[in-house]
Amino acid sequence: MKSETKRLLKENNEREKLLSKESQKAMTDIVVYLRGCDLSQYHQEEVRRDIQEMVLEAEGRGEDMMTVIGEDYKTFCDEIVSAFPPRSKKEKFLEQLDILLSALGILLVIWLAKSLVIGLSAGEKVWYLSLTAGSLISWAVILVVAEALVWWVTRTAFDQPKEESKGKSFVKVWVIAFLVLSAIFLPSVFLTSPAVEICLPIAVFLAILPFGILWVLGRKI
Repeated sequence: MKSETKRLLKENNEREKLLSKESQKAMTDIVVYLRGCDLSQYHQEEVRRDIQEMVLEAEGRGEDMMTVIGEDYKTFCDEIVSAFPPRSKKEKFLEQLDILLSALGILLVIWLAKSLVIGLSAGEKVWYLSLTAGSLISWAVILVVAEALVWWVTRTAFDQPKEESKGKSFVKVWVIAFLVLSAIFLPSVFLTSPAVEICLPIAVFLAILPFGILWVLGRKI
């Protein structure tokens, strides 16, 4: 993330605390929706800042957020977003790379820590760490599910919950959760044969490599 974007993000987070509780809740939905729009992160924060300032001025006059924006927040956001240029192919690629490297780095750190704890607890000299085919498949599923979840949340930020019976909603949630968790954990349970053996120094290097790449990209962009 560029330094200008970080600065604007921090300013917007502080400014949002000045809004009423109702406006803060509505702004959360707006920010979630903006994260899924075809805008650079900096332009997303610019739109967020402009809306915050409008709402603050309205609340200073004793008006609420709906009076200024209207009831259809999605249409209001779309009109503002349309005035900004869409992200370039380079920006889209770098943002996806940022997400992928961050997630991969976290997964590698968890795998490294888990392997060390298991090995040391068993009294072994941990020099080579095993990476199973099941773990690789689970990681791929996690990345796909995370990406799909982010897309779904941003696209449905303003949707009103459907009226369903509590029993039906409960069953639907647990069925989806069961399928997702099965796809994530079952490969690691059944596919336990090592796909590759990695010596400890290289494993540590691989675990910090994604964060190193992110740092370099952050400096160069």
